[in-house]
This record gives sequence, structure tokens and C-alpha cells, in this order.
Amino acid sequence: AIAGPTGVQGQSATKPQRIAVLDWTVAETMAAMGIFPAALAEKASYEVWSRSPAMPTSTLDLGMRAQPNPDRMIRLAPDLILASQDYAFVKALLEKIGPTTLLDVYTPGQDIYQNLTELALQIGEITGHQDKADKLIADVGGGLDDIRHQLAKHRGQPVAIIQFIDARNVRIYGKPSLFSTALEKIGIENAWTAPVNQWGFQSADLPRLASLPENTTLFVIKPFPADLPKKLHENIIWQALPAVRHNRVILTQPVWTLGGLNTVLRFAQTVRDGLLAQDTNAGRGASFRFPGYHK
Repeated sequence: AIAGPTGVQGQSATKPQRIAVLDWTVAETMAAMGIFPAALAEKASYEVWSRSPAMPTSTLDLGMRAQPNPDRMIRLAPDLILASQDYAFVKALLEKIGPTTLLDVYTPGQDIYQNLTELALQIGEITGHQDKADKLIADVGGGLDDIRHQLAKHRGQPVAIIQFIDARNVRIYGKPSLFSTALEKIGIENAWTAPVNQWGFQSADLPRLASLPENTTLFVIKPFPADLPKKLHENIIWQALPAVRHNRVILTQPVWTLGGLNTVLRFAQTVRDGLLAQDTNAGRGASFRFPGYHK
């Protein structure tokens, strides 16, 4: 159980109205429930990475997540401050500004989907919106089940999720990670089975990608270096990869790798749309071996 903003175990006497949020996963989960914080740390960057649901213009920016602006927080006079356990060392300082609750967001070694479900329930309890938490959990679960059925013929299809560090190196995501969790929920196989770090990825050079199953589809998460398409066009290792030769490279919009339940569903939708579009375009050659490249 958790302590509500009044310090009463489980429930607060009134629903907090001015909520300041320092953690994006918490903020995204709230927004997906239709509860928008009055202020958020690094709001502009949140809009790039989390994107959906978007924050209203009325939500104030609190500055850096690692060092939120205390003056802005004091002026806000929040009814509640929500943050992750990463802020435990400054909780006493935050408490001087407003009632503060620290939430377990991603717990190493535990099931990510269960963690995110429990996070939604905790937020619902703290804010007095248990009904909205229950609806989010049901909507995400139902949406993932629908996608699983829509991709029935792709069951077991190997997919690799990568982000380019530079033209020769990538981050590739395995289990546990939000991406791998999404794939598992919709019945799609993660092609990367080697160990990953605590954030769910491993660094790899392009030759390592050649060890993936022959029929792997590569999902490339933006952003990437501006000169990347040209360099890959000239890279014989990239050109030789089966996924590249058979036009199985799909670009996706930026995704917050530590997102909430809504991000699990949004990424699953991205995978579905990419694989179904790939079916439609089967047989077409990849003229420049990287989507969107123009010589």
C-alpha cells in the first residue's frame, strides 16, 4: 500500500488538483487516464519522446528532471508532487514544497507489464480516480488482444528493435524491455535473445545484426544522425543484411523506452501497422536500402 497526499494510508480526503510530476512514466500514465498534471519536468522533451497523450498548453515546465526548478514549484504550490523512487534522496526537500509521493516505476527483475499495471492502480488510488485506472488497464489489455488476433498469421515472426548510435553501431532491445514486452503481448518473436543491460538493450555493431534470423524485420526507432541514410547506402555490411535486401526495414517515430501502459499499446500498434504494410508492399525492392533516403 502507499500513502496518499494527506499522509492517510491509501486514500486522500480530497482529490488533488495541482499535481507536479517529475517522472515521465508517471506523467504519461496519468495523461492516458485523462488526468493532466499542472506541471511537468522537461515538458518539451516529453512531447518529443512520449508524445501521446500530449500535455495541454496549461501544463507548466518545471525544468530539468534531474534538477527541477524549485522557484517554479513553490509558485505552483502543488497539492501533490509525484516522482519515482529515484528522487528518494531529495524527498525531504520536496516535502517542504508540497505533499510528495514516490512511486515504484520500473523494478529490476520484475515483470514490466505487471509493474506498469500496478503503477496505474497506484496513481488511480492517490488521485482518487480508481475508475480511470481500471479503464486504462482494460483498454490497453483489450487493444493488445485485438492486435494479437490481427497479427495471427505473423505469429512467431522475428522482429528486432534497434536505435542507431552512429552508422556502425546500434542499441538493440531484448528482454526485459518495454519493446520486448509489447512484442510478447501480441505474439511476435523478439529476434534478439542475447543478454541485455538493466535498461533492456545491448550495444551491437552492424555485423552482429547478421546473426539475427534470416526473416527478421528491423524496426528502427527515430531519431538517428542526419547523415545516417547516406552512410548506410555506402555501407556494404548494411547492404548485405537480409532484412535490408528484402525491404524489411521499418522506421518508427520516437518512443520513450521507459513509458507506461499506453506506450506498450502504442508500440504494439506501430509493429502491427508496419508488418501489415510490409505484407502490402511484399515483393517491392528497397531502392536505396534505407527508408526515406534520397540520393
